[in-house]
Amino acid sequence: MIKTTVLAICASLLLSPSLTLAAHAAPPSIEDFATRPVMSAPAVSPNGKYIAYRVAQTKKGEYYIEVRETDNMAKDPVRLGSKNMEITGFRWLSDDDILVDFIQQVRDQVKTTNQGVFDGKTAIVKANGKGRWVDNYDDLSYVGFLPNDPEHVLVETSKIRRGDDFRDRSIGDALNPDYYLMKPSTGALVTRRMKGNPDLNYRFDSDGWPRIATTVSLSDRTQSTLYRDPGEGQEWKEIYVAKIDDLGDRFEVLGFDPDDSSKFFVSATNGADVQSVYVMDPKTGTLGEKILSVPGQDVNSVITDPRYKSNDIIGFRYINDDGLSDAIFLDGEYDALYQTIKQAFPGHEIFFNQRTFDDSIITFTVRSPTTPSTYYMVKDGGLVKLGESRGNLSGKTLFNAEYITYKARDGRTIPAYVTKPEGKGPFPLIVIPHGGPWVELGWTSHWEWTQFLVSQGYMVIDPGFRGTTGLGTEHWTSSFGEWGKAMSDDMDDGVTHLVNKGLADPERVAMFGWSFGGYSAFAAAVRSPEVYNCTIPGAGVSDIPRQRAAFVRDRFNRALLEVGYEGLNQIKAEDVKVPMLIIHGELDQRVRVRESDSIVKDMNQVGKPFEYIKLENADHFNNTLNFDHRMKMYEAMADFLKTDCGFAKR
Repeated sequence: MIKTTVLAICASLLLSPSLTLAAHAAPPSIEDFATRPVMSAPAVSPNGKYIAYRVAQTKKGEYYIEVRETDNMAKDPVRLGSKNMEITGFRWLSDDDILVDFIQQVRDQVKTTNQGVFDGKTAIVKANGKGRWVDNYDDLSYVGFLPNDPEHVLVETSKIRRGDDFRDRSIGDALNPDYYLMKPSTGALVTRRMKGNPDLNYRFDSDGWPRIATTVSLSDRTQSTLYRDPGEGQEWKEIYVAKIDDLGDRFEVLGFDPDDSSKFFVSATNGADVQSVYVMDPKTGTLGEKILSVPGQDVNSVITDPRYKSNDIIGFRYINDDGLSDAIFLDGEYDALYQTIKQAFPGHEIFFNQRTFDDSIITFTVRSPTTPSTYYMVKDGGLVKLGESRGNLSGKTLFNAEYITYKARDGRTIPAYVTKPEGKGPFPLIVIPHGGPWVELGWTSHWEWTQFLVSQGYMVIDPGFRGTTGLGTEHWTSSFGEWGKAMSDDMDDGVTHLVNKGLADPERVAMFGWSFGGYSAFAAAVRSPEVYNCTIPGAGVSDIPRQRAAFVRDRFNRALLEVGYEGLNQIKAEDVKVPMLIIHGELDQRVRVRESDSIVKDMNQVGKPFEYIKLENADHFNNTLNFDHRMKMYEAMADFLKTDCGFAKR
């Protein structure tokens, strides 16, 4: 599949000692961590003429897209951007056309939960920077590249523009997008490929036809997976039915088998606790050969061919014994290239990004806890380092994350990442529970926060407490009703484990978290016995029923969240036992700022110690936390931990 010359070039270049990543030496400053990522997402055009990436103009971000000619990387780039929008990403639509994703502030106040002040939009721009930006419909979203029809891409839209008058349109027409072939050079919707169906969620093949769909029946509480043959107008056939309330019956279609397009890969529990990968024949609707299973892990993450002319699945990702994302490849040549790069960059995660139509260029990313994402391109017998996501941290001291497991008080095995500062313990310890809470564990979740706190001399643990997904059905469902209870026990037991190992100082322990992690930090401040000297709740929930009522607006999810989002329901100011530094974005749409406002008001009334920081014009999400927000937050955290938390006095 991969050209032999490219493979040989990679083998010779990547094993060169000159490619060894530089050792970090100088300590980073708070400003280094507050500086927004410098570079992200290098992408080569389909014909290989251009390479483009998002790049920051200043430490505050102010992103634009930089486009360079791959044959002359030293030539001045074309820069694409605007002062009126925040560029969040892009993708190539053709050899010369780029679809730019950006956000704009469209209102002054949060309208309701999950409907904030920032809205996303897209526009098309020429790679050479000439001509005007082509504005798209506000609700237009990209569905897929069409390898067999490079003149068009598949998009979905209801043709909505902000401020439209909907008096002449039905609600169904406005909210149920149709699917179109779009001409990248003009943004014109040339053909309506098919009308949308509000009852079906589609998966498309490489020709832009829906082949797989899911639909939910609330009357009998089932979710059906449907299949149809290639082409237009084919009939749907039901191939799998799962009961919504049978949480152990987890089933999802991953994509088509590259060796037999009449079959596809699925990830299913099939009576087990974890999901494994099977081959399924839609003609029979039965699971066939199990092709991959990892003990204790759900396998449901696929690797697709990075070539523009292929959407084939070439492998699967899993977490290895070192806690790093690793890969198993179905394609032998990709596996050989992957192993070559791993040998050159030991202890790093490797991701293939893109390959050109003619296979002459391939790009890839390497990263680790001590090496922020670094981007490379192989072209014409040479390896080009394109840049680093956090170039300002190059040459600075960063700290490796150790993947461990420990036993919770009820015997449950809890995985965790532990990052230690220089020197000999016992160290002051910061617990950082992840958000969600139903998300997968990974060292990237809190990388910036972890590195900042470790640079201040603190050890950090990021535990995979019950409710963390990707570790099987039981580990997930055992969290139901246990907010602030068994879930928090798991976090506290991580502290006990590190204290017993002689690594953590039991007299200097704090918790910092965001979103559900913020809730956990609120809960840690009121629980008994007291484990923490102080806590730092960020964007935290303080009243579960209030948050749940605002968050759940559809019948499909309501029953699940009413059972799952339950436990220590209200954090009461009079029960707070330790100082808190409370942080919240004033325009947070996911966890409204009232969650912090209300407990701050109550703490004022009962005279409990706290500090409160509102981040002006910040939403819940990381991309809205700018340099000034980060500086304010990190400086306050550093001071709070040393003074109010008492870490500097011991």
